[in-house]
Amino acid sequence: MNETAEHPSLALVATVRSRLGRPRDELGDPLSLTAWLVRHDLPPAAEPDPADVRQFRALREAAYRLLADVTEGRTPAEDDVELVNRCAAHAPPVVSLEVGPAGVRRAHAHPTPAQALGLVARDLVDLVGGPRRGRLHQCEAEVCGTFFVDTSRAGRRRWCSSATCGNRARVAAHRDRAARP
Repeated sequence: MNETAEHPSLALVATVRSRLGRPRDELGDPLSLTAWLVRHDLPPAAEPDPADVRQFRALREAAYRLLADVTEGRTPAEDDVELVNRCAAHAPPVVSLEVGPAGVRRAHAHPTPAQALGLVARDLVDLVGGPRRGRLHQCEAEVCGTFFVDTSRAGRRRWCSSATCGNRARVAAHRDRAARP
């Protein structure tokens, strides 16, 4: 399973591609934020504005630093914890039951950008403050920097994705071995 799909907080952090190499930010404007929210099952009730983009980017960077601190066994910066807590305090979207021809189903309103921010922050709180914290790792690929939850039995996974970062690392190692006399 793709952990970024399961954890919107990890997916938010991953919106900076090649963070440790040539970073590329995928949240540059309200349209890109809307697209990200839709991809992560958080279609917004209202179009995000530039202030919403700034808030998501601020949460993303605080989350990155917090995850780095937690995975390295360091005490997180108070400012990062406070920002995450402020974001997590946004009220969640309303959920309700609807009765229709197919029976009873759960319905939920589309979140406002602030509510979506709160959902992402609460996911981070649950992840960092919960039982999966010990399974959090940062990808060992040279330029990646993405965090993931290691769901492997042994708990020794090295890359966010074996198909991308893992494959690149294996190809590079093969080239290095082949280049040696």
